[in-house]
Amino acid sequence: MEMLRKLLLHRRVRIGLVGLLAAALLAGWVAWKSGVDLAVLKELWAQVNGYLVKNPWALFLALVVLPGLPVPTSALLFTAGVVWRHQPVMAVSLSMLAISLNLAWTYWLAAGPARRLVEKMLAATAIQIPELPRGDHLKLILVMKLTPGIPFFFQNYLLGFLRAPFFLYLPIGVLCNGVIGTGVVLSGVGLADGRLMPAITGLCLIAVGVVLTQLVRGWLARGKARRMVG
Repeated sequence: MEMLRKLLLHRRVRIGLVGLLAAALLAGWVAWKSGVDLAVLKELWAQVNGYLVKNPWALFLALVVLPGLPVPTSALLFTAGVVWRHQPVMAVSLSMLAISLNLAWTYWLAAGPARRLVEKMLAATAIQIPELPRGDHLKLILVMKLTPGIPFFFQNYLLGFLRAPFFLYLPIGVLCNGVIGTGVVLSGVGLADGRLMPAITGLCLIAVGVVLTQLVRGWLARGKARRMVG
């Protein structure tokens, strides 16, 4: 766990995150200077929504691929709820399946090709990628998945690169991301279709997910405190 803390505090990692934020702000400024206003955005969304309704495979593919990039996963899930609002069960099922596939391919990309590339680069040096102690696997996955502010794609790539056991990583990842993710999808369904029940259900699931996150984080913190005292 100390290794993870050092990595997140590493200067280059922080510079990279600041760079992503700066790029997003720059993109917003360029769009504003280009005359993109609310009316233009509404018209663009109407066209995108119409295309996705007619081509659901495109939205499913986006849900599988784009969370592996610096794209907000919650925005994609909300979009799924809006586009598939007339079939909420399908919206939730396809969204969770897509997120599961994303968790899988990002993990194996990092655990396989990416790790082998780094190992070749380090072969001529004395630096070695540390192996995770077996007892830290579950805690590392929970910390990565439940710590606010860590991008979804970064969680998956790092856990894959460190080769946390896949049989733990996938179900825990689906569970941690699934509760709030389902809430976001249902919120999109309710708000887009003007139905109160899906919106309330979605917000309740988001609240439950937040509470469960805090409870697990508290359990991890107490465990760490006991080890320090012992």
